[in-house]
Amino acid sequence: MSTDDPAPDPTDAARATSCGAVAAAYDAGRPTFPVDALTWILGPGRGLQVLDLGAGTGKLAAVAASLGHDVVAVDPSEEMLAICRKRPGIDTMVGAAESIPLAHGSVDAVIVGQAFHWFDHTRALPEIARILRPNGVLGLLWNNYDTVVPWVRRVHRAIMGEDIGGDKFDPMPILLQSDMFAAIETAKFKHWQDLDRGGLRKLALSHSRVAVLTESRREAVLEQVDNVYETSARPPEPLRMPYITGCYRARPSDLANYRRTLDAPVAPHL
Repeated sequence: MSTDDPAPDPTDAARATSCGAVAAAYDAGRPTFPVDALTWILGPGRGLQVLDLGAGTGKLAAVAASLGHDVVAVDPSEEMLAICRKRPGIDTMVGAAESIPLAHGSVDAVIVGQAFHWFDHTRALPEIARILRPNGVLGLLWNNYDTVVPWVRRVHRAIMGEDIGGDKFDPMPILLQSDMFAAIETAKFKHWQDLDRGGLRKLALSHSRVAVLTESRREAVLEQVDNVYETSARPPEPLRMPYITGCYRARPSDLANYRRTLDAPVAPHL
């Protein structure tokens, strides 16, 4: 999902699970993540144990694997993970942020791309803190359209409709209010995605708001997107969609580290 999708009502299960039904369009239409952003979160080294939580089709996990890390991707959607499994160097597990199927203190980093706003934060943050090692890191990333560009604003308006004026999701208050994380830092990175006509359509279809529309309303959105392409593209050159990737980096708090030691299974005496 994207921060261009407004933060969900917890009862809105249709939107929260809609991307699984359009997994192929999501994988083809959504951009990857900039290497510089993930390096800022994970550091310049290699060989970390990394969990991509809410991994979807594994776009962020693939970047982490390309940087030389050992990556496991967890997502509740089997449809999404079926695509993720085709990417090299990634293990997959079906699971949710609120009940992560990994052991206490088992990973160096948890990364979340385009998904944190769908979590039940009251339950997910203690789970994330539980599986992180004491010196671990939580990294949150969102690709946002750079709507300074006029045609990008038109695409954004076509996709989001009446939601365009809504506030973007900001995780900072949630992280600050949690007693699980501290030392919160932020950064932004620019990158671009080359799109042809079909790619722009798939990008639109990958948004939860469009995925849950009736067929007639969805086609109306796609017609608007097609119109933007026809009036803005100069084939054979692709449209270059500009993004600003917002990143958040946090460390487990002293309290989280203490709770982990209390909750960890005790090894039997031999």
